[in-house]
Amino acid sequence: MRRRIRAATEIEDWKTALSAIEEGIVLFPDDISLHQWHVRILIGRMRDMEAGWIALDQFARTAIERNSEVSLLMALQELFGPHLDYSGLPVAKRISMGKELCERILRLSPQHDAPFRYYSYLTIAFYYHASGDNDRAVDLIEQALKFVDGESLPDVEKHERMAQLLQTLAKYKGEQG
Repeated sequence: MRRRIRAATEIEDWKTALSAIEEGIVLFPDDISLHQWHVRILIGRMRDMEAGWIALDQFARTAIERNSEVSLLMALQELFGPHLDYSGLPVAKRISMGKELCERILRLSPQHDAPFRYYSYLTIAFYYHASGDNDRAVDLIEQALKFVDGESLPDVEKHERMAQLLQTLAKYKGEQG
């Protein structure tokens, strides 16, 4: 099934890819990556905002029901990540759903290690920035910086993460003034 999806996406046959993904979701409903692919093809490739919103809403609801931080983060990425054009989606619904996802992630976050918390806070900061709460976004990025700084990571990885966070922080602070 994954080979069929990849083959179809390589030749940009979105209808075939979508059909294989939907078949996969029926067969493997717990495979979060299939839900993520589903949304990205509908919104990002086919520009079918109505079907994309329905798939995105279902993806987020499923993540909330599972209460798994990984699922919640992936759903939040699809709602507010920098990789899709959301101009055709209902802003108020995205903000409301994002808030619920963020609150759940933050409740689960303390049980995870610093690298996972760094990633969670960076993703949640995208939501707060998009929803207009730059102060909260800046606070989360600053906390993520502390997680990365205190973590024993290979120098290259630590440098890359710090650079990404500092660039995001500068962007968010620049938009505040």
